[in-house]
Amino acid sequence: MSALSIGTELASVPFDQMIRNLLLAMVAAQNDANSSFIAGVEDLVDTPVSLKYKKTSDNSNEEKELSGNALAFGILPTLLQIQSGTIQIKMVITMQRTTEASVNVKAKGGWAFFSASVDAKYSSKYSYSVEASSFIEIKVAPAPPPEPLMKAIDKIVQDTAPPPEST
Repeated sequence: MSALSIGTELASVPFDQMIRNLLLAMVAAQNDANSSFIAGVEDLVDTPVSLKYKKTSDNSNEEKELSGNALAFGILPTLLQIQSGTIQIKMVITMQRTTEASVNVKAKGGWAFFSASVDAKYSSKYSYSVEASSFIEIKVAPAPPPEPLMKAIDKIVQDTAPPPEST
């Protein structure tokens, strides 16, 4: 096949749709990670934590308890952020055409008789294959929570923090 035919095939490949779909998959993954982080914060607000300990002074062992929600004790879910991404598209187009022809002639001769057979074969093969693959590589790393969220968490902690221990 000619280079023109291969060029025509490449021109018909929807590269823009392939790249768009891969980019949208990365954006959807980041949105899911953000939603998971927010759900984790909500779960931690509703998770009670109680710490019991013994305070030893000169003459006594006094049991104490601090309680509050998990956020009040500084527990945060991990916010994951896509740091970078690589989109790779590989495509192989193969076209092949082969033609075969053969002719066999057999002849027998005798004193009064003559016979001949002709065996003709013709074969034309045409094959076409397209292989395509796409690949996304993303680098994900923990990121600090956004400042407005940290202010909201501080407000929650102030409202639900365990009382400070007096000495």
